[in-house]
Amino acid sequence: MLNSVIITIPIESEEYEIFVSPFLLQSKEPPNIKSGKIEILYFYGQLRDDDYKTMLEKETLAEKFKSDGYIIYYGQDFGKYYLGSLHIDLDTKRYWQWEGQSNKLSDQDVKLLAESISNLKAKSRPVTLFTPTRPSDFNFGLI
Repeated sequence: MLNSVIITIPIESEEYEIFVSPFLLQSKEPPNIKSGKIEILYFYGQLRDDDYKTMLEKETLAEKFKSDGYIIYYGQDFGKYYLGSLHIDLDTKRYWQWEGQSNKLSDQDVKLLAESISNLKAKSRPVTLFTPTRPSDFNFGLI
């Protein structure tokens, strides 16, 4: 389970939701969290797209988990939604070295995104990313 935030910024006069993660979600390597300090943030756009909503309709989950407060990981390719990353220092509120893979974000959009991370008045909401345990995942065999 990953508690994070979705920041909403205007891009081309449209509200655009960006999921902020301290982990590169599409990485096959486990994250290095030994230091306890976040040094890079990774950004993902529009995780709750039409494909996701179609999948939600098929899932047998409590309705509360189908709300905007949750993103359910059901095996989707996060690389498809990846926008880029920023190196950060949350103590000094400095941001540098945007490494983006999206042509959707202009330099001004990246600057607005970076400023929104530490702006308490920025339009954002908490969100939890998790993988549900389906009944078929339980192993009731004898050990």
